[in-house]
Amino acid sequence: MRVIIYLSLLGVCCLYAYLRGGAPERWGAAALVAAVIITPFAPSSGSFRFQNIEWGVLAVDTTLMVAIAIIAVRAQRFWPMWMAAILMDTVLTHLLKLSPKLLPWSYGIMSASWSYPIPIILAVGAWRHHMRKQRYGDDPAWNQ
Repeated sequence: MRVIIYLSLLGVCCLYAYLRGGAPERWGAAALVAAVIITPFAPSSGSFRFQNIEWGVLAVDTTLMVAIAIIAVRAQRFWPMWMAAILMDTVLTHLLKLSPKLLPWSYGIMSASWSYPIPIILAVGAWRHHMRKQRYGDDPAWNQ
């Protein structure tokens, strides 16, 4: 059920970002959707998930973090900085599993829970872009 809820949230937020957002929001939505599509194909670290570091998921999460950080540096937006910070927490969560004391269920929950605010941040960024565009007639997307 939680997968359906997350995918619904992601779909609605990314669609909204695509329809109402500017170029940074569209690139952010594309990066999120690509990460969600690729993650199930990432190799697992064993027969039981989250017993060890999930290296494949770590690679996808790190790539997504770098993509959003590039958007954050180039875009005239504030939302990518928030998103990159949350993604950095996600990457650091994977590295916490280097400690054998971290239980697999807590590693799984910590990895998944960071995913929920990310599409919401994207949708809020798209909404703010839309409001600025209505108010001022223009909203520059990228730094010069």
